[in-house]
Amino acid sequence: MMSESIQHTSTKAKPMKRRGMRKLRIAAGVLMIGCGLLWIMQAMDFPIRTLYAMTVERLQLHSNDHAFAATKIEAEAAIVINGKTGETIFYKNDQEELPMASTTKMMTALIALDAMDANSLIRVGSEVEWTGSEESRAGLVEGQLLTWRELITAMMLPSGNDAARTIAVQVGMQHAQAGSTRGEAYNVFVQMMNDRAKELGMDHTHFTNPHGMHDPKHYTTARDLAVLALEAMKHEGFRQIVTEKRASLSEGQAASSHAMTVVNRNKLLQEDSGYYYEGAIGIKTGFTDQAGYCLVSSAERDDEQIIAVVLHSTELEVWTDSHMLLDYGFNRTKPKEEMDQSA
Repeated sequence: MMSESIQHTSTKAKPMKRRGMRKLRIAAGVLMIGCGLLWIMQAMDFPIRTLYAMTVERLQLHSNDHAFAATKIEAEAAIVINGKTGETIFYKNDQEELPMASTTKMMTALIALDAMDANSLIRVGSEVEWTGSEESRAGLVEGQLLTWRELITAMMLPSGNDAARTIAVQVGMQHAQAGSTRGEAYNVFVQMMNDRAKELGMDHTHFTNPHGMHDPKHYTTARDLAVLALEAMKHEGFRQIVTEKRASLSEGQAASSHAMTVVNRNKLLQEDSGYYYEGAIGIKTGFTDQAGYCLVSSAERDDEQIIAVVLHSTELEVWTDSHMLLDYGFNRTKPKEEMDQSA
């Protein structure tokens, strides 16, 4: 009886053993293929980390055109919209919350233009001294007399944080309680920025300042910035300012009658920059170490307007990204017969 029992057990063990051997052979085959691929990639000098990064990026990518987003656009997030209808043409990680640097100033300018007449005279206050040496400045000095439009220009073209703080205090003073300090007025203005963002449906945006210097609680998305740009470009005064390549302001020294010149940092507008884009009409640059290079751009061609947003790109690719995004937008807003002819 015992021998029969042993014989029965050994008979059942044979197919189990064969299945185990097949699994081992399959595993060995997969391992050999993997080693072969690794050898080939190393022989071709293809870094494994690069392959890993590309794979992860592709898996995490949120876009309506994965091939274009993954291979052509360096920016971490981007969007292209029709500047007349607001229709989305392209997006890449457009709802990812990211720091936006000085593109913040679009909101500051929009509120400022609604707050005061463009020709009103403003005397610059002590808030310009809050601007650190590492920040972008327009060169304003306390006591300087400017028109309201000049002050907004000083913020938007050279991206002056000194001008942004002056605007915030001036507008904040109009809405703060009587007797408020300049700092309290500044905070009132920031709250106005957040209130306006809610009105526009910018649900993934929060402001902590009017200039865009980094703060963990200061963020937006490419889509929200496109919404802001679409609204701002409806304002004729805003459009005129962001299209200017350079402008003259009252001299920094209050007692002087000479003019000072500010230059627009947007290279898409500058013919000699190497990144000029035909038909460009703005809008705003931005950079901090944390935000990378950012640009909200717009262009007009053949009665069509395109708005593109780039967040967290590199120093050079922020311009090439924007070129490709604007081209992408125009190519997809052509009448069907034109698209057929160009195909």
